[in-house]
Amino acid sequence: MSASAGLGPNAAAANWELEGEEVVEQTTVPGERARILKSRLRLGSRLSVVRKRLPCVEGPPVVLVHGFAQNRYTWHSSGRSMSAWLASQGLDVYVLELRGHGNSRASGSPERFSDYVDDAAELAAAIGEPAFWVGHSLGGAVSYALATRTPVRGVVGIGAVYRFAQHNRVVNWLTRASHLARARGLFGGVSVRTRFAGQLLGRLYSISDIAGYAFPVSGWAPGSLEPELLAERLERGFDWTSLHVWLDMSRWAHEGGFDYAQAWAAADVPLLVITGDLDHLMPPPDARAAFTESGSRDKQLLELEPWNTGAHWGHLDLVSGKAAPEHVWAPVRRWIGER
Repeated sequence: MSASAGLGPNAAAANWELEGEEVVEQTTVPGERARILKSRLRLGSRLSVVRKRLPCVEGPPVVLVHGFAQNRYTWHSSGRSMSAWLASQGLDVYVLELRGHGNSRASGSPERFSDYVDDAAELAAAIGEPAFWVGHSLGGAVSYALATRTPVRGVVGIGAVYRFAQHNRVVNWLTRASHLARARGLFGGVSVRTRFAGQLLGRLYSISDIAGYAFPVSGWAPGSLEPELLAERLERGFDWTSLHVWLDMSRWAHEGGFDYAQAWAAADVPLLVITGDLDHLMPPPDARAAFTESGSRDKQLLELEPWNTGAHWGHLDLVSGKAAPEHVWAPVRRWIGER
């Protein structure tokens, strides 16, 4: 069934397929629910997109892009949902699952990072008007890269990759080992499932919250998520990924750069960069480089630390944590509204 109606001026030519649509009630934050229109869309034969909006109000389009080895559950859980909250605020929200992830898994695995950028560009063309792009982790890098090749209203990077593994010795060692193995031809077209790692982390968390401090690659700050919501996030949100993309990231770490850095420096795109003080996976200096090197005349940096928020911040909790609605979601909504 065609889904061109109501999707944007170019949607009819974009080969959208409406796989399902319903009005649902979803919890935005604990104790609050919103009634929203949820559409499940298929772009071409490959990409899965969930669209959320108020039934009678349609604001500017906002695209949410998950990170490495993740999926649409980056933005939604049963007890706290950034995607539903943004929709309840009058925004037209599109949740993209990159190829090989979630309901886009049937599209096959990416051969390189730039395949993700192609996915984003395909969605941008289908929406039919410039959107705001909000990316978490590697989804931020996808959004930065997209902004160098197609018009966007603005980009928000939340714990977003720009420099990679320059300020975490463990991750840096892993990337260097991977880069060396690639140079010796030891990797082929392998996909890796990360859900088992997520389940293990969830069990460790249930034993002791100190796990958040102990691991140099910890994904959250201790106490930042309720145990049941963290377990759900780790179970549902960790996905398959391609080693090809990891090897591209490893090359960035080895070379100390980002493939789109030169174009990014020349792009005048409204930008908001958000970092967390205990984000081991994307340490603030690595994420901050996107702000420092941006050519934008309209850019803001929001660095979350205990002195300005009363809490520590890791990686997953930048989107899913107890304090995220006040200190991440609301600033993102204000920033979009001002533009």
